[in-house]
Amino acid sequence: MSAKLSLELIKCLINQPGLDVNVRGSNGKTPLHYAVEINELSMVALLLNRKNINPLIADDDGKSALSCAREEILQALINHKYGSEGDSLLHLAAMLNEANAVRFLLNKGVNVNEQNALLHTPLHLAAGAGHEEIVEILIREGNADKDVLDVRNHAAIHYAVNNKKLEVVKLLSNLGANVNIAGSGRNAMKLSSLHVAISSSNYDERDLCLDIVRCLINVPNAGVNLQDYENKTPLHYAERLKTIEVLLTREDIDPLIKDDNGKTPFCYAKEANRLDIVKILASNRYGADKNSLLHLAARKGYEDLIDGILGEGVEIDAVDESGKTGIYVAAKHGHFNVVKLLLKRGADATDVFQYAIITNNAKLIKLLSKEKEIVLFGRQKNFPTFHLLSNKYFEERKIADKKIKKYINIVCVSITVCAIVIVGIYPNIIAAVMVGIVALIAAIAMSNLTQKYIEEALEKKMFIELESEKTSEYSSILSDVEVSSNDGEELAI
Repeated sequence: MSAKLSLELIKCLINQPGLDVNVRGSNGKTPLHYAVEINELSMVALLLNRKNINPLIADDDGKSALSCAREEILQALINHKYGSEGDSLLHLAAMLNEANAVRFLLNKGVNVNEQNALLHTPLHLAAGAGHEEIVEILIREGNADKDVLDVRNHAAIHYAVNNKKLEVVKLLSNLGANVNIAGSGRNAMKLSSLHVAISSSNYDERDLCLDIVRCLINVPNAGVNLQDYENKTPLHYAERLKTIEVLLTREDIDPLIKDDNGKTPFCYAKEANRLDIVKILASNRYGADKNSLLHLAARKGYEDLIDGILGEGVEIDAVDESGKTGIYVAAKHGHFNVVKLLLKRGADATDVFQYAIITNNAKLIKLLSKEKEIVLFGRQKNFPTFHLLSNKYFEERKIADKKIKKYINIVCVSITVCAIVIVGIYPNIIAAVMVGIVALIAAIAMSNLTQKYIEEALEKKMFIELESEKTSEYSSILSDVEVSSNDGEELAI
């Protein structure tokens, strides 16, 4: 039969409904095998018009149409776009796990990063299908770009994660794929591979899903606090306690990042009444300094979260590794509304008062003296920050104390004289005693008022000096202290 007649017969048959263009004969050969063997380019071109044509099917001898093709037909097979998405032959080979064909095509110089209509590269398809060998060949031998994004802003690692291909995820991360890569731009969802791993978790494959999450967070530069298009972190996505426990193994995890709704993972757990999750978030220690959840909220100035955190049994005066309390952290970062709230909830202000004096922070001292009624110049011998106050104020306070004692002595002498005179005038002893008691009460009241007046005057004097002082003997300390404040947090005392 002539090639021309065969071509006409193929034209008649090829469009028959239900025809399998890849049907194999007794020797395992497909129609494309025969067309290639007789080197009939027009017949090959006709067969290639069928979208499901596959030039990689092997016959009984293990040979494909591709491996048998001579130069002109080989180039036609390579240049053709396959399937509805316009895949290259390398896409097809990668997807079908044809390692020999992949190597053959790479040796022929095909573009290893060619993209189809959905912007998939061959690596996308191999990773999504879980073909470890193909992934390794494409990267090691073909130098494939590991971080190309498709139309969904997904890289190859996203597909491996989404399809639960753990070994491919490990391979890609070991070969340097960027586990943090996420699409950017107006319509991008900005999902990292960790977002995808958690959002695609399901109960039936829970152990496998956890292994993938562990694999990703163990990559040294993996971002556990990356935010998507709604500013949600992977911890926002986590709904299962086991997943959260795995995420919390990372010291740098932050449970108080707010999304576009102004809510943290802790907030969502509270709203959903997920007491198990609330408990583990509240009891966990975060960062190298082993901060409590209260420390984190105080650092960020999240006044609205403090009550909720304290309601979970968090110790209000718990300290971090450096011995600092939550109220100290809030004061250091200038969040005075949080300081005020914690004072009202009973927080110990000793360290904060010490910090306020060291840094000459008049505003903080005013807040503490008002909210906790601290007597700056009182007589408490064991007051821990007593020694930090300026010596000249102590001297002034001593002088004031002497004056008060002198006034009290004068009053006592006066009362005694008055009592004697009254007894001489009034034989009624009871009346005399009553007059004496009234006089004594008046004397004590005058003494207390005088003392209070002097202390307030000294406090006012110190505040004025603190506020006007430009240089301090503690300037070296101030340079190391991060004190931030803004108008929104300033309190009118």
